[in-house]
Amino acid sequence: MADHQEKAAAEAEEERYGSRFAQMFGFVTPEDRQRWQQARAQNKKHVSSTKSVMKSGVGSMMEFGDKNMGAKLNAAHRMAEQEVFETSHNKETQRTVGQDGRVVESVAYTDKEDSAELEADFGY
Repeated sequence: MADHQEKAAAEAEEERYGSRFAQMFGFVTPEDRQRWQQARAQNKKHVSSTKSVMKSGVGSMMEFGDKNMGAKLNAAHRMAEQEVFETSHNKETQRTVGQDGRVVESVAYTDKEDSAELEADFGY
């Protein structure tokens, strides 16, 4: 009986040494993976479902608020750019009435300061 226990202990020690030696070269046994998986399961924190629902709800509300504020800021920038464009350009509208009675309207924009830019170029 003692021989059997000594032999089993020697085999276990040899197996552990072989396992460690194999790990040095990147070989991982299924037993090692099982041991690691059990250790991860024991160390994993338990999160209640209520807490996870609350966290996801608050996260989605924050994301919605961020997108909403971004949209408002984007709209304000677009309105400011439109005002700058309207003050720096002349709007020319041309209406024509076709033979079939349809009204066709075309709009063209020209810079207000075209002539000033040309004169500035020739001023040595």
